[in-house]
Amino acid sequence: MTRRSKFFHQCFYPCIDFALACGFAYISPWVVNAVSSLWGASQHEFFNLLTKSPFLAGVALAAVPIILRQVGFYHKRNMQRVGNALKQILSFAVYYLCGIGIYLALVETSSYLSHVLLVNLLGISLVVFLRYLLVRWYYLCSGSVAEHRRQVILAGKAEDVEKGWNAFPEYWRRNFNVVGRIVPGRDTEETVQRLIEQHSVNGLYVFGGLAAHNNLENIILQCEVQGIDVNMVLGNRMGTSLRADINEVGDARMLVLCSTPACSWARAFKAAIDRVLALFILLCSSPLWVVAAVGIKLSDPKGPVFFRQKRSGLYGRVFHMWKFRSMYVDAEARLEEVKAKYGNEMNGPIFKLTNDPRIFKFGHFIRKTSIDELPQLLNIIAGDMSIVGPRPLPVYETEAFPRIEHRRRLSVKPGLTCFWQIEDRSDNGDFDNMVNKDLRYIDEWSLWLDVKLFFRTIPAVLFRKGAK
Repeated sequence: MTRRSKFFHQCFYPCIDFALACGFAYISPWVVNAVSSLWGASQHEFFNLLTKSPFLAGVALAAVPIILRQVGFYHKRNMQRVGNALKQILSFAVYYLCGIGIYLALVETSSYLSHVLLVNLLGISLVVFLRYLLVRWYYLCSGSVAEHRRQVILAGKAEDVEKGWNAFPEYWRRNFNVVGRIVPGRDTEETVQRLIEQHSVNGLYVFGGLAAHNNLENIILQCEVQGIDVNMVLGNRMGTSLRADINEVGDARMLVLCSTPACSWARAFKAAIDRVLALFILLCSSPLWVVAAVGIKLSDPKGPVFFRQKRSGLYGRVFHMWKFRSMYVDAEARLEEVKAKYGNEMNGPIFKLTNDPRIFKFGHFIRKTSIDELPQLLNIIAGDMSIVGPRPLPVYETEAFPRIEHRRRLSVKPGLTCFWQIEDRSDNGDFDNMVNKDLRYIDEWSLWLDVKLFFRTIPAVLFRKGAK
């Protein structure tokens, strides 16, 4: 997909959906009256929702493309499968319904306005889905019209070109007419230029990963100076999580390959909401802090209430993580002794033991209820952690990672909860499973994913899933 095409579908389609939402918001009172007449209910005087409640309407309509983007509806140029698109529309409807529910709970409204808002939800979801089907149908049909196809050249080793081109979906390949295949060392720049001029070529696809750039550098430059789009197809050995971007520093330009969530307003909002939410939870949980402090002092008067340990944060930067102390004061000194005597329920560098003798009785209670984790709210307020993210491990455990690939879990800020804490925790002692779930979070990250994981954490804590 070219930059122009990407800009078009990521900006144009949200604008179209916003316009469709505005149009349906305008006619929705008519729709409600029409449906009411079918059921024999009384009709109401028509009003314009956009002028009657401009602030409500403005916020609600502006949220339509924002929520659709967050659920992934604008990915893949709206060419995702119909089933996936329907799931995304349903996700949008759920989030939108939650917003309407909150509004109706806080503001006293007439039943007629409530019906109008609900009809808006159903109608907007329907018209957006129909717009998606129309766009999908257009792209599928346009590929079958010869004059609409783009003229392209494929370049790279013969086996890379064959394998790489056939890996693209068939419906996508129908949009192109391959006018030539360029092999490094065999075809010259004159051959390429002849193809460009004879067939009005507007795209070059280079196969073989970034390594192919060196062998085809002159041909790539030849296309660049003529305004022909160059598409570098990443090789099979390249990670599937990589995203490319161009960074300009002064007069220099760099190709950036990033495997972590891109910097955006969503990341900035996450950082802000982390601190606000952590402060709110801290204030609400303050009675539990008193209970924990008293219980710890009664159980083991010799030690402090809080436990501070060096943990690996963002990119391995060391910070001190706070917890309520649940072990005797000599716990760290006895670690190797306990490992030798009782073994380890986790494979890999992480140590877990159900009946760890270093934990005092009240310590078991605050661990099972996750009360021992509350002081990490201070780490979140300080900016060392997030509410949602891979759990920070002790420095000595990250230093013992068996593979360097495991360090990618350090490429985002650590958090209180994530997939593994919700779905497995101590119920699954497989270290690779934990890392894979942390990497899944990094690859799939969005604000909505954080929201879902946060609310999934609540029943996991209440029902003490995997807590030991």
